[in-house]
Amino acid sequence: MLAQIVAVAVLATKFGVHFSGQGPLHDHPEFVTDVGASWVRLNLSLNANDADYTPFLAAGLNVVLTLTNRDPSNADTTYGSLQQWPNAGFPYRSRDAYQQRVRDAIASALPYVAAGRQVIVQCENEVGDVTQNPSSTYWRGTTDQYLAQLSALFEAVRGVSPSMRVAMSSFASGSLEIVINPADPRYTAVTTRLARMLGEGQYDVADLHFYDCVETIGAKAAWVTARLPAGRAWISAENGGPDPTCPSTPQPYAQNPAQYEALEAQQVPLRLRACSDAGGTVCLWFSLFDLKGESETFSHMGLLDQASTPPRKKPAWEAFHSFVAAQSTLPRHRAARH
Repeated sequence: MLAQIVAVAVLATKFGVHFSGQGPLHDHPEFVTDVGASWVRLNLSLNANDADYTPFLAAGLNVVLTLTNRDPSNADTTYGSLQQWPNAGFPYRSRDAYQQRVRDAIASALPYVAAGRQVIVQCENEVGDVTQNPSSTYWRGTTDQYLAQLSALFEAVRGVSPSMRVAMSSFASGSLEIVINPADPRYTAVTTRLARMLGEGQYDVADLHFYDCVETIGAKAAWVTARLPAGRAWISAENGGPDPTCPSTPQPYAQNPAQYEALEAQQVPLRLRACSDAGGTVCLWFSLFDLKGESETFSHMGLLDQASTPPRKKPAWEAFHSFVAAQSTLPRHRAARH
């Protein structure tokens, strides 16, 4: 197996795609490599439903593994049950049990890390604080509980591999819109919480999500960069458009799907370049596939339309492929077959 791992060249750019758990991708990482991506984000729930992510590493990809605690035996359900909040992560009840789950989840990546793959392990997705927002969708705990969970994950990851980096939970695009707008009535609460997470958390990289208007990416990144402790960096594991509320992309999907897809293709290089120019060390497009069961705002930002077999390559697919090919400094190689 190790010879097979070593034979795959590590890809050259900071650009990639977010795979949100839909589509046949876990059996076919070539959907990711064929578009020219160097990185892929995958979600794990620390329970028996998690799929094997190593085919992506075997295909030569670097990965962001977002670990969301939905382990039914170790979830603090003070603020709601797993059934009530199907997309949320939960604070642990046992730090030791949580850390063992983390170690078990990332252990299979070790041979690939030794062969040169990069792995970023992320603690939760778009963490809010239920004491400030009782409807917090992706985290059913407090900021104190999150910082404790991040510390536990950081310690566990470092114990497995000093080469793996740890990402703090992503800052939602909506929260970043607030921190660059002092007139927003939520400004003080949100800036205080995000600044505290940046200053007190144990992590290597922060994660910024960019939706809304592409024109605000630079200001959002600058706000975070000014508050990053020395030696820390940031990535963007979700960046997608168009947003029909923006003057530059006013076309909603339902009104004219073909025009929406044309605008999406225009957004791909603009958003990825804005992420890179603002200092992002990893910049991922949201998402690889159009999504099912998602809100209209986010369901059509995929590079591939999985309504057909094989999935249809949208104009954004070619836009992504062309953009990353222009950025690449090393040749790509297909995985060796033995």
